[in-house]
Amino acid sequence: MPIGNNKLLNLVRVMAVFAIMIAAVRIAWVSDDALITLRTALNITNGWGAGYNATEAVQGYTHPLWFLIWVGIGATTHQWFLGILIVSILFTGLAVGLILWRAVSISRIILATGILLFSNAFMEYSTSGLENPLAYTGVALVGVLALTASPAPRWSWGLWFGLASAAVVLTRFDLSLMIAPWIILIAWQLRRSLTVLAVAVGAVLTPLIIWFTWSHLTYATWLPNTFEAKRNVNIPASELVTQGFRYLMVTFEHDPVTLIGLIVGIGAALLMGNRVIRAGAIGALIYVGYIIWIGGDFMAGRFLAVPLFLAMLLLVALPAFSSEFTPAGFGAALIAIVLLVVFSVAAGSPPVTLANPKEVRWEVDQNFNAGVSDERGIYVSLARDLKGLIDNLSLGFVNPPFVGFGDGTGLNRSLRDLDRTAKEWKTNDGAFTLPSETQPMCGFMGTVGIVTGPTTHLVDTCALTDRYLAQRPYTPMEPFAWKPGHFGREVPAGYLDAIATADSSKVTDAMDRFELEELWAKIR
Repeated sequence: MPIGNNKLLNLVRVMAVFAIMIAAVRIAWVSDDALITLRTALNITNGWGAGYNATEAVQGYTHPLWFLIWVGIGATTHQWFLGILIVSILFTGLAVGLILWRAVSISRIILATGILLFSNAFMEYSTSGLENPLAYTGVALVGVLALTASPAPRWSWGLWFGLASAAVVLTRFDLSLMIAPWIILIAWQLRRSLTVLAVAVGAVLTPLIIWFTWSHLTYATWLPNTFEAKRNVNIPASELVTQGFRYLMVTFEHDPVTLIGLIVGIGAALLMGNRVIRAGAIGALIYVGYIIWIGGDFMAGRFLAVPLFLAMLLLVALPAFSSEFTPAGFGAALIAIVLLVVFSVAAGSPPVTLANPKEVRWEVDQNFNAGVSDERGIYVSLARDLKGLIDNLSLGFVNPPFVGFGDGTGLNRSLRDLDRTAKEWKTNDGAFTLPSETQPMCGFMGTVGIVTGPTTHLVDTCALTDRYLAQRPYTPMEPFAWKPGHFGREVPAGYLDAIATADSSKVTDAMDRFELEELWAKIR
């Protein structure tokens, strides 16, 4: 493109970033799983400890860096929901900007932006309270740095590449699979630049060592409790893989743009990219394969959003073709995006950025749709969206900020009510010894954990926030009689009484009691 058109190119880039951010604001929402992290953040900032339950130090969140960001935002602004949603949108805009500034043609900007804008996976999880926006930014930084590495990079480049890689790993440990090919390739390229390599290695290891040291001192373990809860299952590998493919099928059935974007981006990178671009494509494929191997997830699209974003980074980084700089090239890109939208609408799955649905889009009970749910639909229908929070700011509150568990009914709250509760979270005055209530449940742990306050001990029978139950293997009753991420364990006799009284002798079985005493010595 002629130099005189650089201003036009930058203008299109800026417009594309703002289009993504405006769409993210329009459909912004908060998931229940995010509230598990929020309860832990509220507890640690109010003197209740670093766990989901005040009496136990258990890491029930999977995204350390995102957790720390949420703690920082909440502690400094006291805007626990509005703050994290704004930061999510800013991270998403920053990530998109980073990759679009690698694009050298307007047609490539149009194509990548259109796919991201109309991908339900990418846009839905540009907010939600989960770590995806931070993952987008981290992957974008690692990718851009890998693509711009010179044959003899400076030590400052190694510092930034190492820090960006560490940020990705601390965002979600399994994301290390996605960037591993880049790290291996860069390490090989730096074999003759030992100073830069040493700086990069030090920049990677230092944040990881700090985190894992704190994690082990705080939680007496290296990995999140969710890892053991989800992997300590007696499910055949073939069944998990089959469920993983079912996860892809359900997601792509309701989100065809994401499927097409993955195929186009990864396929083009493998066929036409240099070795750095191909390494990125291999990383995306490894991560998708990993998602299949672990049996997918119950949130449609969540774990495909970051691979799609990476695919778009690779797409815009490919060498440009001369035809892209012609009006015909711009028109072809626009037509391609229009056809994608028309195809999605005709298939009965209009992009969420256009339809902005306020109800659940498909059934998931009794393992319909492979147990893969429309998480945004569920919680937007319960008024957990940004629009509902803002629209109702002037209304009076009907519900009290905190309620007891009772019989488990009437605990649902809108995002505005949850926002009020978070702002009124009680501070531990030092008198707390025993939980006010002890209740077992699986699912909806985030919402109930916020509404019932810090002194209620919720026993997560799915074991995500309960380390004792996570140590007990899960065995389904029959093939596929399980939902991803919801592996409900049987509660040992006396366990609830033991928690309620802080007396392990209440556990009936001697071996169970011994295991509980050993664990409590570490986490209480």
